[in-house]
Amino acid sequence: MPEPEAAVRQPAQPNPFLRYANLSQGIRISYPPGWSRQEQEAPGSFMVIFLSPPEDAFDQFLENLNIVIEPLPPQMTLQEYVKICVQQMSQTPLQLQENGPATIAQREAYRCVYTGPLPNQTAGEWMQYLIVANSKGYVVTYTAQLEKFDKFLPLIEQMVSSLEIQ
Repeated sequence: MPEPEAAVRQPAQPNPFLRYANLSQGIRISYPPGWSRQEQEAPGSFMVIFLSPPEDAFDQFLENLNIVIEPLPPQMTLQEYVKICVQQMSQTPLQLQENGPATIAQREAYRCVYTGPLPNQTAGEWMQYLIVANSKGYVVTYTAQLEKFDKFLPLIEQMVSSLEIQ
């Protein structure tokens, strides 16, 4: 399996983002300096997660953006994928707050926003984009503590708008 490209700085930005690319998964995305990233491969899926740095010694949850990629049947549509994903989320303690069409990586997408408990039992908020391309499902999820969601949202929006799917 080819190695992912190394992070490189993008020029001409006041606070330059780092660039992540994984050619074997066909994705590229920019992320803020100081954020860490981790990749996880599992049978039939791949995930990369970008974690915010701790704000202080008492920061109990690192806000993050993750991308999960999973194979889909070749004929599966975005609408079918959305139905499956929303059904799976309905089995969790999360509450759907809003949803609707979106465009990500110059592709038709679907956006959902959920609230509910985080693993550390504080209140959380999730913004999730679902994309179908190349017989794969792409789930791009921003997770934050409820009171920090809006604080990190501008960075997350920059990250999401930089996403490229080959």
